[in-house]
Amino acid sequence: MDNRIYIRKATPEDYDIIVDLGRRTFVETYSEVTHNEALQAYMEKKFTLEVIEKEMNKPDACFYIGFIENIPAAFTKLRSDRKAKGLEHINGIEIERIYVLKEYQGLKVGKLMMDRCIEIASGDKYDMIWLQVWQHNNKAIQFYQKAGFVIYETTTFNYTKDIAQEDFLMRLNLYY
Repeated sequence: MDNRIYIRKATPEDYDIIVDLGRRTFVETYSEVTHNEALQAYMEKKFTLEVIEKEMNKPDACFYIGFIENIPAAFTKLRSDRKAKGLEHINGIEIERIYVLKEYQGLKVGKLMMDRCIEIASGDKYDMIWLQVWQHNNKAIQFYQKAGFVIYETTTFNYTKDIAQEDFLMRLNLYY
């Protein structure tokens, strides 16, 4: 594989790509630590064509897809409608999702997706980027730290109505 990577903004024609990437990466990350019923319930709540279409049509959200050799390998979702816990006074944008299929991790598509997120946030004059990550996802935490993010707080993520997990909140200050 030549590993030629490109990233583009998702369009309505990409709903099915986002759903597929979301479901596959979510299973890859959580299938060993989560009951199948909870995994399926979460995917039905977050990764259906109807849900992705609704999210992509919100003016405060944008999706980007990363391709390697024209194969969808990753996606990210940025959103500006929520404030970071404890940092509500700072003009920030959230990376709600930055998902890379396992088979493409380590090939720089994740780094280029993060670079695009930082570029967008800087271009839109945000003062910081923030995100939430599962405390046991060491690979993701290291990736974010390498990009300059720091852990500043903890929070609880309600995976389902019966299952909660402890997450870190991380931030990257942008300076102009």
